Amino acid sequence: MSSWLRHPTPSRTPGVRFLNRSSCVVNPITRLTRDEAWELLATSQIGRIASARDGAPDIFPVNYVVFGEDIYFRTAADSRLRVDCDNRAVAFESAWQLSENAWSVVILGHLRTLTLGSDQEILDKLPILDFAPDRPYVWMQVSADDVRGRRFSLNT
Repeated sequence: MSSWLRHPTPSRTPGVRFLNRSSCVVNPITRLTRDEAWELLATSQIGRIASARDGAPDIFPVNYVVFGEDIYFRTAADSRLRVDCDNRAVAFESAWQLSENAWSVVILGHLRTLTLGSDQEILDKLPILDFAPDRPYVWMQVSADDVRGRRFSLNT
């Protein structure tokens, strides 16, 4: 039998849960408003920065904090993320899953290194996870051009 004729299974059909051979339940997906997306981002502390350099994509996990409508994180002063980064287009994503729902927020924007005196004193007082507190670091900012978010109901 051809693979396209086989009955789909949950592992082959993302977002669909099969109860039996004749019925299925589709997990609802809700688009978040911009305000809802920012509220959820403020509840999390770990995200990912995706960027391309020299034609190759790369992803960096970061500990972040929301301040206004920007994402801020610290990185090592000698990080690959800092090389030629100013005004580089990036995607930032944070997601969370609970027992009955999950959410994902993606920000498309631009990355820049903050210079001394440009809000660093304020940022240094914000609560942020720091896995390498003794390393020299710099603050980075993701300025949002577009904010997209979705909430997923897992038990419908």
